Amino acid sequence: MNNQNHFGYPAPTGYAPGYYAYPPPQPISPNYAPRIPAIPQPAHYAALVEPVFIEHLLRHKGAKVVIMTTAGKVDGILSGVAVDHLQLTVGDHKALHIRLAEVVYFEGVPF
Repeated sequence: MNNQNHFGYPAPTGYAPGYYAYPPPQPISPNYAPRIPAIPQPAHYAALVEPVFIEHLLRHKGAKVVIMTTAGKVDGILSGVAVDHLQLTVGDHKALHIRLAEVVYFEGVPF
């Protein structure tokens, strides 16, 4: 292998071919490796909780109900209720997850 650069001078010792002015690249320690910025996460999660409304919904769990939302009426079986949404099963293989903030009222059998 030729140990001379294109000017005819020998390459400096301790330098890799092609790196005449700089030392060869060294592996970077993991402590100094560039870090990928993390995606900012919310500091807290806030949800408007209406305990009496959720309690009324829970009484109708498993029953056929009609939910009036800001987008219109939807009917089905009330499958689940959480603090921020409800699950309505429509048909055989379709579940709707509706935010409680979008529910205007619901219709069910009286208890």
